[in-house]
Order: sequence, then structure tokens, then C-alpha cells
Amino acid sequence: MGTTDTDTGDRSPLPVSTSVVVAAVVIPLVLLVVVLVLVRDVREDAADAAASEPVTAVTLPSPGAGSAECAALVGGLPDSLGEARRVALTEPAPPGAAAYRMPDSAPVVVRCGLDAPPGFTVGTTLQEVNGVQWVNEPDPAPAVTASTWVAVDRPEYVAVTLPDGSGTGPIQDLSDALTATLDLVEPRPAPIG
Repeated sequence: MGTTDTDTGDRSPLPVSTSVVVAAVVIPLVLLVVVLVLVRDVREDAADAAASEPVTAVTLPSPGAGSAECAALVGGLPDSLGEARRVALTEPAPPGAAAYRMPDSAPVVVRCGLDAPPGFTVGTTLQEVNGVQWVNEPDPAPAVTASTWVAVDRPEYVAVTLPDGSGTGPIQDLSDALTATLDLVEPRPAPIG
């Protein structure tokens, strides 16, 4: 009978170079970091693009929109209202209007020359911001979370529609622009009833 030759000797594993181990750990980490940076850059670019998109504003009855006062106001509006940055309106743009976008791309619309707000009657509570008297005009649709504020102590009614959570910065900056461009007048609330 023949003998079977089996190797029962101890085999030690081949030594692995330290540089191979380091490369095996570092290369995937570097690739992960590169992917994360690219994803973040793409998101930031998309957010920047959305925050500079023109705003579409519907045309509302605004008999005073073509007035000299509204032209002066719209022409004198700042590049930003709080955190909102000024952007273009899509055409056809309503007269007497200007648009802004918040960093999250939510629109802010300023309108000049509107009719008196329906809720502005004798006894309505006014809020003064930087020398301008404002009335809040809630949207009749409960699902709408934006708020509209109307300045009622200027020769033309000026409204700003703000997204929920926009803070007070836009109204403060708009109040400053109103004070700088439009004369103060006595508020003219409608009689009750």
C-alpha cells in the first residue's frame, strides 16, 4: 500500500503589509467623504437655484398700483426683507408688486395700491412696527399658513404676504422702506356693519 503524503505542518499566514491595511481603510473613507461633499454641493446648488426662481403672483384688484406712490415704493424696496432676497416676478407681473424668496425658497410678495382690507373696520387692532401701522388680514382658507399684513397708514394700502415662520424681519424692513418713501396718513377704517 502506498502512503499518502499529507502536510501537517503549521502554516503561518502571510504577513500583510501595513500600507495595505492603511489603504484598505483610508480609500473607502476618502470615497465616502467625496460622495458626501458632492451630495451636499448638489443640494446647496439646488436650494440656491430654487431661492432665486421668479415668483408667480396672481393679479388682485389694486386700483392704486399705478400711482406715483406705488412706483416710488416698489422702486425703493431693498434687496432683502429680513432673510428674504428679492427676485423677479414671472410675466405678466401684476402692477405695484415685488417678490422675494426666503432661504427655503418660500415666496414673500409685496403689493402696493390694493383696496382697503375687508377686515379693517373701526375697532380693529393695529400693530405698529417701526412707525408703520399694520393689520393682519387672515386668509379665509384654513389650510393656508401664510399671513398677510397690510399697512394702513400710508396713502396707498401696502400688503405683504409672508410664509409661516418667516419672523418679523420682513415686516421691519418693509416698514423702514414705507417710512422712507411714503407719507404718513391717518388710518381710514371702514365703519362697523
